[in-house]
Amino acid sequence: MKGFDIYHGSGNVDFKKAYAAGYRIAMVKATEGKTFKDPKFATNVKDAKAAGLKVGAYHFARFTSPEVARQEAQFFYKVVKGYLKYMDEPLVLDLETNHAGSQLVASMQAFFAELKKLTGHKLMLYSMGVFYLNNLKGHHPGIPLWYARYASKPIGVSRYYLWQKSQTGKVPGISAYVDINETGPDYPSTVQAEVKKAAPTAKVATTVKRAVKTTPYYVTASKLNIRKSPGGAILGQLSHGDRVQVLGISAGWAKIKSNDKAVYVSAKYLKKSQSATNAVKKAAPKPVYHTVKAGDTVGALAKKYGSSIKQIKTWNKLDSKYTIYVGKKIRVK
Repeated sequence: MKGFDIYHGSGNVDFKKAYAAGYRIAMVKATEGKTFKDPKFATNVKDAKAAGLKVGAYHFARFTSPEVARQEAQFFYKVVKGYLKYMDEPLVLDLETNHAGSQLVASMQAFFAELKKLTGHKLMLYSMGVFYLNNLKGHHPGIPLWYARYASKPIGVSRYYLWQKSQTGKVPGISAYVDINETGPDYPSTVQAEVKKAAPTAKVATTVKRAVKTTPYYVTASKLNIRKSPGGAILGQLSHGDRVQVLGISAGWAKIKSNDKAVYVSAKYLKKSQSATNAVKKAAPKPVYHTVKAGDTVGALAKKYGSSIKQIKTWNKLDSKYTIYVGKKIRVK
């Protein structure tokens, strides 16, 4: 299924023409940073929905820390909450530059945690190419991916909700160039569409059902080679925490799905989905420490770093009065 994403720079959009041309998903910019609201947001959402498109909204990140990320999440929700009734698609964090340094992953996770507190609407991460693969991959469990990679296929990932395949698309009804998207294997209707497409006989339906029931596993090694055959040529690598669909295991080798092909990895470094929580914990960011300054309190530090007073007390073995000393380094996250 095809779609596009737009912002105020896309100009006036004739969504009915876009729909007639076969486009079905419109992802609309809502906010950026802590203060910018896209002036075309409300109009774009309503008009896209009226034309029959599925609508989602995205926020362009500028955060520099977990605290600022929470503030951006609050601002995003404040703008979109009155329009959720128009939205079938997720609320999206657009994260493609690093303003948070070593706190990038922690800030991303703080954004999603805050948004989950504010709304039950489904969420999604947008990121691109090498930036995503080097910084964010494996650190957003449970949050589907909208992946930008301008190539013949989404190189580097096998699981994604949307794939942004071009930034120079031409869509009827839109005069400016726009980003073109295509649904991926994690898009909710993908399996249903494949089943309907293949449905003439009971035998075919059984085959599709068997394919859908592949077992999810998680990678436990820091890097895991993908091979063409058991012990064969190396085609690429998986990272710690990556989720894979296993078709079967034999003689220590797991046969896994990779797009439309079957490839192999060592089964020794895979664990079933029940261990997903453990896999994610291993990949979590390192503890954060703070050097105590005059005026610091445990309560203020807990709020600043998104922790709890009880956690800080436990990590640092504080007394019942939560005493901390100037110049001492304590764990705060």
